[in-house]
Amino acid sequence: MAGVPAGDCRAVGELYPEPPAGMSEDYRVSTRRCPRPADPRKNAMDCRLDWFDAALAAATEFWASTRDALQLAGVTPRASLYGSFFAGTGGPVSGPMFGGTLSLSLAIDIGKLAGAPEGLGFYVSGLGGWSKEPWPFPVSVNYNGTNAWLTDLYLQQSLLDGALVLAAGRLQPAMTFAFLPVMLNHLGPVLMAGWLTFDEPPYPPGVASQWGVQGVWTIAHQFQASAGLYDNNPYSARGDLHGFAWQLQQGNTGVYAMAQASWLPGAKPGADELPGLYAVGGWYDGNDFPGIGSAAGSSGSFGFYVQGQQMLLRHGEPGSARGLTVWGQFIWTPREDVNPTPLGGIAGLSWHGFTEARPKDTVSLAGYAGRYSPSRPGSRGLEGLELTYDLALTGAFSVLADLQGMFNVNGVAGANAFVGGIQLALSL
Repeated sequence: MAGVPAGDCRAVGELYPEPPAGMSEDYRVSTRRCPRPADPRKNAMDCRLDWFDAALAAATEFWASTRDALQLAGVTPRASLYGSFFAGTGGPVSGPMFGGTLSLSLAIDIGKLAGAPEGLGFYVSGLGGWSKEPWPFPVSVNYNGTNAWLTDLYLQQSLLDGALVLAAGRLQPAMTFAFLPVMLNHLGPVLMAGWLTFDEPPYPPGVASQWGVQGVWTIAHQFQASAGLYDNNPYSARGDLHGFAWQLQQGNTGVYAMAQASWLPGAKPGADELPGLYAVGGWYDGNDFPGIGSAAGSSGSFGFYVQGQQMLLRHGEPGSARGLTVWGQFIWTPREDVNPTPLGGIAGLSWHGFTEARPKDTVSLAGYAGRYSPSRPGSRGLEGLELTYDLALTGAFSVLADLQGMFNVNGVAGANAFVGGIQLALSL
């Protein structure tokens, strides 16, 4: 994926030092798909085994040098700590909300560490969350309840000099499909993770991990084809048993499948054109779904999405990550009898490095609107706005200020809320 990096990113070609011998020549292009390479929560599947400069995203010099040494040996640990506080006003708001998340991951280059075939790797990750007095609507990805989950556990194989990445095991489809890198500049679940993560089905709340296989194939730097086939156990996706609900069948039927085709203008090494990402995709879930309201329900659900982000203007030399980007996503799930929000759209603007004095800060404004299923009589559409300012103090530490307005919360006409908060983010 290509786009406007957040946080500690600098211009492509400056971001990291020369990679160790044996790394793919496509290495610099791949770093553009990883806005915060030390953060397990903000890395797509095909970025997780990439080399990165630990000194840019480590809280201490000791840990930076230690992690560099581990990477050279084939072991890459990552960790991040988030804490947030929100307060607001409106009918659904009741008191302030506190929350935090600790995310950990370990990537192992088996080929380097054990002499296995080149490109073979192993990845495992988990997170722990704590939150107090959750409101009846989501405002931050930090508010997952108080619990701990295993999120990913899979083997990965890179082929064709890294152009083809295959994975099998416990996977999160939401980290590969229906996602834009620029979304990481937001906190609200709809805007940060996309409309599919908010809607149910296909992604139940929680960890959203399933047994499955998936692959990402990058063609000539500018085109990507992605596909995945997964189990569709709702208890597993919800994170039951702390992410260890590993049964394939618990009343679920069929499989969950996703596919996406992407075009990445400006992704070729040395390209002067402004970077972007355009994608179309779809999914199918073979489960039996209960009907909404008075609807009878049905077997199987499917949907489609289009999305894109494009840098409109750039500050600095060709390859600079500083600039203004516009983005959007539109989701359509035709089965209105089983999908709570069959139509949803997101759009926004993100300006990274908008002043010379703060070249790593990012200001973003975005909005979303969804139409609730007509099977829910009396429900109104869901709309919201979010404004964020990400203050990058160091490569390891940032502060994000957030303002949100939400209208017709949970489909209740006139149930509006206005909230503000702050998030502290630390790469450990």
